[in-house]
Amino acid sequence: MILHVNTSREWRGGEQQLYYLVQGLATFKIPQIVVGQPGSPLETKCKENGYEFVPIEMRGEWDRKAYKNIRSLCISKNIKLIHTHTAHAHTLALLAKRNHLNIPLIVSRRVDFKPKSSFFSRWKYQHLANDYYLPVSQKIKEVMIDSKIAPERIITVYSGIDLKRFSKSAPHEYLRDEFQISKKCIVIGNVAALVDHKDQETLLNAIAKMKTNTDFRLMIVGDGKLENKLKNQAEQLGITNRVIFTGYRKDIPALLSLFNIFTLTSKEEGLGTSVLDAMASGLPIVATNGGGIGEMLDHNEGAYMCSVGDSESIAQGLDKLVGSEELRTKFGTFNKTSVKRFSVTKTVEKTKLIYYSFLGDSLYGDGT
Repeated sequence: MILHVNTSREWRGGEQQLYYLVQGLATFKIPQIVVGQPGSPLETKCKENGYEFVPIEMRGEWDRKAYKNIRSLCISKNIKLIHTHTAHAHTLALLAKRNHLNIPLIVSRRVDFKPKSSFFSRWKYQHLANDYYLPVSQKIKEVMIDSKIAPERIITVYSGIDLKRFSKSAPHEYLRDEFQISKKCIVIGNVAALVDHKDQETLLNAIAKMKTNTDFRLMIVGDGKLENKLKNQAEQLGITNRVIFTGYRKDIPALLSLFNIFTLTSKEEGLGTSVLDAMASGLPIVATNGGGIGEMLDHNEGAYMCSVGDSESIAQGLDKLVGSEELRTKFGTFNKTSVKRFSVTKTVEKTKLIYYSFLGDSLYGDGT
């Protein structure tokens, strides 16, 4: 029995990746339980689709009651391996396992910033109870090695996407009506939480610097604490007629069908699965080389890659793509082929092999 632990109360890329993994492992009849926050979108998704979910209130990474509940669950359900999917889940599982449970601990790492140098951070990341780290990009692996984590305990497992989800263009004309976008207008899309490291501030600066005469709109899809600040910035730059803030949306496949160009201007990014979704949708891309983004994209082939914070280069890349349908088609076609390297099937298969290296045939339940 595999135990997945996730402490997020939201639904973002990490939760989607966990759900894909649970789906994939279920096809191999591998017994598993997901632990998450009560009332979270992850609970809803798992229960709607028949995957076992145990709600445990986790109020922080040092929540004594939470890690004791995780430990009790491990004992009562005969858990063979714990796989954590958030930083706080990592700490709770480490505390649950430490000195009590002789079972493997696998830690997924999705962010590319360096762990803190405090005593507790060093204790957490260098503890021998951590059996393997699974960073989602080579960039994250390099950061972890720089943080004195033993390289032999780090295996890169790229995030993957469900390519079938984007095999056909989703109906999207209702979006043109909803947001009053004409058929001739070129749509640039950004799908990301409105938080500092996604750096929509630089993106808005780039929009203000664009020189094209072609009619276009930028759609920023997502919500977050910087929403008001970014709206004020757009107003100060005089580009409110060019920018649409959609808020949180569930109809991402339809939005990707509406977009003509995709952009992501993050300062930091573990991998950035929204880029993979855009590639699978056959979109040309303008992006920064923050974190692992550059591991997915090919400059001058399917994307224009820019330095973090370089609004001038981002503006130039967007101008080129807005002004040329031929270039958009060429880049998009390249990306649709290139993204096959990042199929969720490969993510699941590699993760399953790592589990198997610890558990052998007992991975499948009773060892038969």
